[in-house]
Amino acid sequence: MSIWKYRKYLWDNSILELRNRYAGSSLGSLWNIIQPLLQILVYTFVFSQVMAAKLPGTESTTAFTIYLCAGLIPWFSFSEIIMRGSNAFIENSTYLKKLDIPEFIFLLKVALTSTIVLFISMSILFVVVFFLGGTITYLWLLVPIVLILLALMGLGLTFSFACINVFFKDFGQLLNTLIQLWMWLTPIVYVKDMLPEFFSQFVVYNPLYVYIDSLHKIIVFSEFPTVYSWMQMSLFSSITMIIGLLTLKKLRSEIRDVV
Repeated sequence: MSIWKYRKYLWDNSILELRNRYAGSSLGSLWNIIQPLLQILVYTFVFSQVMAAKLPGTESTTAFTIYLCAGLIPWFSFSEIIMRGSNAFIENSTYLKKLDIPEFIFLLKVALTSTIVLFISMSILFVVVFFLGGTITYLWLLVPIVLILLALMGLGLTFSFACINVFFKDFGQLLNTLIQLWMWLTPIVYVKDMLPEFFSQFVVYNPLYVYIDSLHKIIVFSEFPTVYSWMQMSLFSSITMIIGLLTLKKLRSEIRDVV
């Protein structure tokens, strides 16, 4: 299997990219830990002390911050997989033309790198929640499963988007706008119940909603996501992966000629 054959390439290049992200700085790859930590601490200070934002139904001054981070951190990773992955074929056109490396390897590299950063960031969130006095339960063990399903959905979309971007160069600009719109259509920086009833009833049809809502239930409310939620996440991730793989299979021979 190609993934197994190129496993060392995938892992080594993902780790190399993490190290090179902050190349030249004195702290180097430690910034992969410091940056999300600082981000979480800033959110905590701003929303709990400056804005004094509270999550409806709770008295905790830090609950909204935890709610925000539980959705925003995975969203950053999801959007990065899509945005960087959609340009992967164009950015690696030289390798595609000269080397016999399967196209999807470049997409997997992007997804793996972003997912490693995501797990680092969520681990830091776990520590911060602990020190803030938040509730830590065995349900946190389910968080990695939700994150992997979310990453798979992002990867599946990337398979399709990367192919489209090769043939329609303006698609990348359109995608950037759509991704921003998608974030605001998802209850990440706001609570669904705060929306007017007309809009809130449509939010649940947003495929991303079930992933973010499941994370909120586990991390913020210590609730087990419903069986239906798990079925939805598995279905969405599977469908996007299947469509993406079929799209790539259909266009792979033309992609190497066009890039």
